[in-house]
Amino acid sequence: MILILLSVLSCTTDVSIMKTDNSDTDSAQVISDSGPISEPSSENPMTDLTIGFSSIRFRQIACPACVGEPGEFDISADLNLHYPTSGNYLEHLTPVGTCTTDIYETHVSSQALAANDVAMFNTIVLTPSSNGSWSNAALYEYQYARNTVYDITTEHGNINNAFKTIEGFDSINPHTLLWVDPSYAFETVISKSGTTFSWLPILPNTQFEVVVAVYSPDGSQFLGAVSCMNDDVGSMIIPGSYVSSYPYWSLAAVHFIRHKTDNVEATEFNGYLQSHMQWEVVGTGHVE
Repeated sequence: MILILLSVLSCTTDVSIMKTDNSDTDSAQVISDSGPISEPSSENPMTDLTIGFSSIRFRQIACPACVGEPGEFDISADLNLHYPTSGNYLEHLTPVGTCTTDIYETHVSSQALAANDVAMFNTIVLTPSSNGSWSNAALYEYQYARNTVYDITTEHGNINNAFKTIEGFDSINPHTLLWVDPSYAFETVISKSGTTFSWLPILPNTQFEVVVAVYSPDGSQFLGAVSCMNDDVGSMIIPGSYVSSYPYWSLAAVHFIRHKTDNVEATEFNGYLQSHMQWEVVGTGHVE
């Protein structure tokens, strides 16, 4: 289950915490968001419908060896383009000011555009991955330009000022979440009375999510997770009620995720492009 949970959170490489048994086949909830699809035409007027989705996900793992990952960074870029539809790619995000244990991903039903040539996010090259989809799952850190406006270039047309990237963190507290050695990782207490997390810098017009994913003390079983979302104010309290039922010294992966979403006009596609920038840091702790 841990593999599926983390694929929902990051849509990238599977991760497990010191896991030796991968036989669990539970799956996270997927919502199919289907709506009216507008047939293509060069004469179609501009609509208020969604024509695609662009995203860049930057994930940094404090202790790769603790979660079975080969490296510290996992950076990917994705683009979906299709004819206008009423679907919403961002529906799955936890509402601001709330916590939930219902973590899922959204699928938008659409009529995809052909993907025969590369697409570009400025100088980042995305190759066709399926009909209507382009991706680059092997970006290096130096290729990610922080706080930068990106244009999108495709075989079907261009979208100027499509999205603006975000930056990461100068600090995260408790700092012990970020221990890099498995011999002393998991030191941080995720308290059954509530835990306060803080970070810098604070970015305006962004949202911040903390996900605490809990596993058995030996790391072999996924026990549950809670996601809390708020506007980025530099700190967040995870209520103890969400972890109080777990055994003492259950292991935890703590995900700090900065989100920036947007919806920009794409006149060459007769609709609007949704975008989602994510910067995530994964730390470790234990329930006590």
